[in-house]
Amino acid sequence: MAKIIRNSALAATFVLALVFTLSCSGGKDWLNNIAGQLTSITASNLLQNPSLGFMSNAPGVPDGEVDVIKNVEISGSALSGGSVLVTVTSSEKLEELYLQIEGEDGYYVWTLEPEDLISSNPYVYQIALEFNKDLEGGEKDDPKELEFIVSGKTAKGDVVEPKQKELKTVKAGTGALQISLSWDKNHDVDLHVFSPSEHLYFNNLTIEATEAHGKAELDIDSNRGCIIDGVNSENIFFEAPLEDGDYKVEVRVYEKCNTGAGAKYRVTANLKGKFVEFSENQSGQFADTDDDDYKVVIGTIKIRDGECTNCN
Repeated sequence: MAKIIRNSALAATFVLALVFTLSCSGGKDWLNNIAGQLTSITASNLLQNPSLGFMSNAPGVPDGEVDVIKNVEISGSALSGGSVLVTVTSSEKLEELYLQIEGEDGYYVWTLEPEDLISSNPYVYQIALEFNKDLEGGEKDDPKELEFIVSGKTAKGDVVEPKQKELKTVKAGTGALQISLSWDKNHDVDLHVFSPSEHLYFNNLTIEATEAHGKAELDIDSNRGCIIDGVNSENIFFEAPLEDGDYKVEVRVYEKCNTGAGAKYRVTANLKGKFVEFSENQSGQFADTDDDDYKVVIGTIKIRDGECTNCN
């Protein structure tokens, strides 16, 4: 799996060492290719999944002729600092996905793992893409539209024919701490965050700033009352300074607006521009139930002096 080199100084030192070694041995073409990739990986790209590689020296995704990707679905609108679920259906087993977003000069490489496969007849893969705060978005009722291209490589080693999909993006509040929820069905799902002093949810949208803490707000409430808006995301953010204490995160299915299995969900937490993991329950699937009290306790973010003490 491609790995991101997070320390730019280390990456630069490595590239310089390669320059000296390979310039003496005649490997300049190979060097130019690797140096370009390392430079891109240390840059600030729109996607921030830790396991993604980014190839900036390519004009676009590899363009194969094997037509095996039959469908690409995006769970809703992408939020700045949030995530979406992408579902890819293929007639053959895939080894890698190649992803390109309009406005970027390269493409991402996602090496598929067993946990990404949700069905094998046909092959259906689902991945969660995490976007940084630089993602430009429109309004909830007028999202910005970007071209999203998916290609890949089969288990046989064949590069597949790319498929194009529209990626809708919505601007969201980020603040010092941002907690977002996305899901893949047209259901009314609600994000609840219990801060150290107050409960933020659809009936309590805002916490006013005080000397002890900044403003907090639920600024995106999707599919309320089963009025389907296509966003399928909710967002709560806290401005600095952050109040010391526990921030308990829950997700509740307010109403199933159509039939079928329970929605798959993803909760992302972004602390000062960096995605953090605080629970094994940040991704999952809701039970197929009509229980009005059904909820999933995602976990608790413990904040002390503006930092998370239990996050990875």
